[in-house]
Amino acid sequence: MSENKSKGPLLYIHQPFARTPATNMQDIYMSRQEEEELVEEEKLLEAESKKKIVQEPIGTEASRSDNPATKSPTSIQERQHSPFNRVKPFKEMDIKERLDYLIKYPIVLPPPPCVFITEEKSYQGYLTEYDGNEVTIRFHDKSTKTVPVHELKGVILIGLKK
Repeated sequence: MSENKSKGPLLYIHQPFARTPATNMQDIYMSRQEEEELVEEEKLLEAESKKKIVQEPIGTEASRSDNPATKSPTSIQERQHSPFNRVKPFKEMDIKERLDYLIKYPIVLPPPPCVFITEEKSYQGYLTEYDGNEVTIRFHDKSTKTVPVHELKGVILIGLKK
């Protein structure tokens, strides 16, 4: 037994020094905070240019129209263009916007059930046709009814039933 102890460890794991692996991560990014800072800077520049315009004498109007700082509102709008545009919520839309939204609803999705409210009665069904003057509603029993748009007092989106 004494011989085994003097020989050294029986299990040795060789772990050579390894270099750190090369990474392929994203190098460039932009956050909302950076975009807001850009907008704030542009607003400050615009405010400074307005101060300069007020301080200029009246005879220098021609030079003001050529000044690129006065054209900054259009450039601000171009820079603020984002691929993610805010969609107006259905509850904030008026009746014609709601009908346009429902008629342009994606074909790949099932049509959303709605309640069409008139002064006399409420109809629960699906919007099938909208031509600007009349709305055709398809009910759950596959029957249809055409209602003039001016009679509609409201359109409520029920949603998909599970």
